[in-house]
Amino acid sequence: MKRAVGYCTATSCQDYAKGVFLLNFGDNFHCPRCRNLGTLECERGFASSNESQDFREVRMEYNFDAITRSYREVLILVDEEMEGGATYTFQTPVIKTERRAEKVATAILANLNRYMTFLNEEGIPNTAERILDLGWDRERFSKVLGCLAAEWRS
Repeated sequence: MKRAVGYCTATSCQDYAKGVFLLNFGDNFHCPRCRNLGTLECERGFASSNESQDFREVRMEYNFDAITRSYREVLILVDEEMEGGATYTFQTPVIKTERRAEKVATAILANLNRYMTFLNEEGIPNTAERILDLGWDRERFSKVLGCLAAEWRS
């Protein structure tokens, strides 16, 4: 799922530099108020190393400023118990508060070290939960467990 925020760049528009949340969007953003072409700021992430090593640090860049086209704040989450390790940087215009940035960074760090090979084309780790219900019938439980095992093997 691709997420971004679209911004109107027409200074005469009432919605100038106001963000519009976009999910699975196209290549262009048109302001819903003035219909002028605006800009897109997409979520993206990248690792400090291409080697398959554990991640020790997540840098979360958030609170995007549409006028200066830069992130106002950076949150750095470090696992002090680990020696060495890679750094993952995540840039998101969607998050505005430190509290939310901290929660997302924590989830990202946990998922990177569990599923570091499951990055999408924007470099964002898969955060989908896998649920196994012990109340399912045996056939369904075995099928879901088999899919999960295959995913973990890869």
